[in-house]
Amino acid sequence: MATYFSYFPNVYVGEGIADDEAFRYRLVKNIFRRLKVREDLKQYSTLSELFTIPDGDRPSDIAARFYSDPFLDWIILLSNNITDIYEQWPVKQELLYKRVTELYDNPDAIHHWETNQVLLNGEVYMRKGIVVNESFRVVMPDGTEKSKDESVFPVSNYEHEEFENEKKRFIELPTPPIVELILTEIQTKLNYDPHPELDIYGDKKTVSSIISRFLDQAGYVSGSVSISQGTETVTSFDFGPSAAGTVGTVTSTTSDTATTTTTTTSTSTSSSSSSSSGSSGSSGSSGSSGSSGSSGSSGGGYGGY
Repeated sequence: MATYFSYFPNVYVGEGIADDEAFRYRLVKNIFRRLKVREDLKQYSTLSELFTIPDGDRPSDIAARFYSDPFLDWIILLSNNITDIYEQWPVKQELLYKRVTELYDNPDAIHHWETNQVLLNGEVYMRKGIVVNESFRVVMPDGTEKSKDESVFPVSNYEHEEFENEKKRFIELPTPPIVELILTEIQTKLNYDPHPELDIYGDKKTVSSIISRFLDQAGYVSGSVSISQGTETVTSFDFGPSAAGTVGTVTSTTSDTATTTTTTTSTSTSSSSSSSSGSSGSSGSSGSSGSSGSSGSSGGGYGGY
């Protein structure tokens, strides 16, 4: 079975943008594209199953057990919108105390206070587990006030972290038919839309512009940048895209020949508008598999991201 990133499209990233270098490109995976399971599909119980992660199990263990393929672990993470396996996956009980001691100087110190359950005529008047201040007291309808021990109880640092860790054990597993549907559609959803910057292999290449040589550290072109190299002075003026789509004008003056050369770089309106979304991957939505995410505009921007 193909691994997760094998479904991702490729993009050429520009290199060699220093003044004395020629432009060159490196072909890499476009990791800024991503899909997610549609939220509205979770209301259908036949599409997924609730599951409690056993202590010590990893995503690959669960994938091997339910889908007979450990390399489908990414399906489990994608379905539960888990992007950080170290923070969003439950820690083994034997490692939990070590983590708590790293987070807190005293694991047994009070982290916060919560309410006790208080009954009135056999019914719940105050629900247990509401986070409150230590000074909180339950006041009954007749005006009587419950004592501190009756109203609140302390939760230690370790108890708090243990509770948060246990909440991570509850996940949803897509049923095998849904997994097959996701695998069928995922490559289509991740691929670029038809675009002039795609080659015959479907790889994306945004040709680097000379204006990129004048990008400052903030990541934008300043109003006027002058660079001196020996007898040559290069000045860049960027007043933003015009109605015709002009990106910028570069004027180069050389003292040896006493000539001035002006180069204007232009781009079409569609390319200019799509460049703003290129760095994070385009947006789109899935079909019947219930995946949605980055599969829309494939215009330029930041080396073709």
